[in-house]
Amino acid sequence: MNRLVLPLAALIWTTVAGAQGLPASGVLLDSYAAIVNGKVVTVGDVLSAMPAAHERLAAQYSGRELGAKLLEKFNDVRDALVEAELILLDFETQGGALPDRAIEDHVNSVIHDQFQNDRTAFLKALADQRLTYAEWHKQMKDQLVVQIMRQKEVSAKILITPLDLQAAYDARKLSAYSLPERVRLRTLAFAADTPEELRTAREKAAALRGRVLAGDVAFEAAASDGATLQDDAEFLDVASLNETLRAALGGLAPGGISEPVEIGGALYLVQLVERQDARVRPFDEVAPEIEKELRKSEFARLNKAWIDSLRAKYYVQLFDHDLFD
Repeated sequence: MNRLVLPLAALIWTTVAGAQGLPASGVLLDSYAAIVNGKVVTVGDVLSAMPAAHERLAAQYSGRELGAKLLEKFNDVRDALVEAELILLDFETQGGALPDRAIEDHVNSVIHDQFQNDRTAFLKALADQRLTYAEWHKQMKDQLVVQIMRQKEVSAKILITPLDLQAAYDARKLSAYSLPERVRLRTLAFAADTPEELRTAREKAAALRGRVLAGDVAFEAAASDGATLQDDAEFLDVASLNETLRAALGGLAPGGISEPVEIGGALYLVQLVERQDARVRPFDEVAPEIEKELRKSEFARLNKAWIDSLRAKYYVQLFDHDLFD
């Protein structure tokens, strides 16, 4: 079922009364969760902005821990709603106004992206969620205001210079951007449950190794009675390998095959497919990652400073409730 994107936190359930994860402590849905300059945010408002939180968290937690996680999520969503209300209030206080065309473009974009311009499906989703078009339209307008204000007050003020990138790289290149020596392997495992079987497997492995080195058979095609081939597609950190295996690989070049190796009562032939030497990723390779991280960090810092200034400017009161017991 399509869900309509709402501002201030995101999706909404069909109705608050039918939502899963409602508080079991007798707290009413119209109880105050917060007041923002006279605008009341109710417990129901917060719950309606927590889509599927109960199902998602219940898959990971239970009992008191689940209740604590749900309450933590509830408080996070309440804070997000308060933040959005502060932004809308400040926009209104500043005498802000959006052109009708901008609002309609945003509305049409949402309908296009979520419903592929299928107005019938869109109207059905409104009906399913018991929203009028006017209510939803206002929510879309508020959503657009929050986006524009955050772009103006936060995103537009982020400045990451080349010197910032280089300094972050220099500070973290050995800890965050060092890659260990890695290898990709193929192995032939020989079953051996008794000492006699182990001796037989060792003879068989040695003979098979000689045939592979002589070019009579390819390693990946050398599985025979009692031998199982494993061809690892992923690279493995050399430091994570068994000490015996590391020693067997030590002198091998790519394509080389170890002597029979006994590990944990089993016998193996190991081919080194590829080796990647330990290295530090160069600046040019990681610069986009660093810039993304720095922008995210700077966004969080500027956004917090901005919201803190709005909290100081307007009246905000939060209410705590013992929910989800």
